[in-house]
Amino acid sequence: LLQLLVWFIVRQLFVTNNFAAQWQVFTQSLQGGNLYLLVLAILLMPVNWLLETVKWQVLIKSKEPFINLFKSVLAGTTMGFVTPARAGEFVGRVLFVAEENKARIFYLSSIGGIAQSVVTLVAGIGFVWVWSNNPLFNGITVGIAAAFTMVYFRFDILNGFISQSAFLQKHSLTINPAELPGLPVQLLVLLLSLLRFGVYLSQYVLLLMLVGISGSFFALTVHSGVFLVAQTFSPVMPFVDISYRGGSALYVFGNFTPNNIGVLTAVMLVW
Repeated sequence: LLQLLVWFIVRQLFVTNNFAAQWQVFTQSLQGGNLYLLVLAILLMPVNWLLETVKWQVLIKSKEPFINLFKSVLAGTTMGFVTPARAGEFVGRVLFVAEENKARIFYLSSIGGIAQSVVTLVAGIGFVWVWSNNPLFNGITVGIAAAFTMVYFRFDILNGFISQSAFLQKHSLTINPAELPGLPVQLLVLLLSLLRFGVYLSQYVLLLMLVGISGSFFALTVHSGVFLVAQTFSPVMPFVDISYRGGSALYVFGNFTPNNIGVLTAVMLVW
């Protein structure tokens, strides 16, 4: 998979397109005095992680100092960034949270991640529909969005199956159903996830404009939304993820702009 993705990127940059011409377009686009767009994108970074910290606080109902929860989120993000399937995110999050029930932290962290996927996929239904009239793409997006939504709102059913495992019960690796978030908390977490989705979307649009990707604000938003949907299916290995991001970005924006170097630059800046 890694080799195929790398080949697709190399093909788009050097085989089917003139790299020198692309580089000229890219460098000229950076001379437009639009560095304020980069500043705005950077300023959105703390907003993103503050929203995630609030979401984390709501989920675990913690009385920990907010700064400890903020450190917990950053540690989890860092650990997840360099581990397969983001397995290290749970480890990072418990470092700054005084919580004896580690299983509870794991499950609630997972629910928070599912909420973010629900928002991305549900919002992505509209973006994918505008981007392509391919019924396969539209059907896959709707189907997976429905599946994630069902798991999120009825995690109690999934937890019921998990709790039947004698091994997990023996090692206290289950969560009490009473600890699962109720509907008001679920809706609040979804709202916070929607705000985070808006931050990500804004960062991509700002950086695409920075690197000279021309087009209407609406078109840039649609393509960025489709790309975020594609990231939901990203491989679990970090180094494969880099090539997947680049390859999927070039595919999504392929018929929108010839500035492949600009697309890759914007995507990697956000990453």
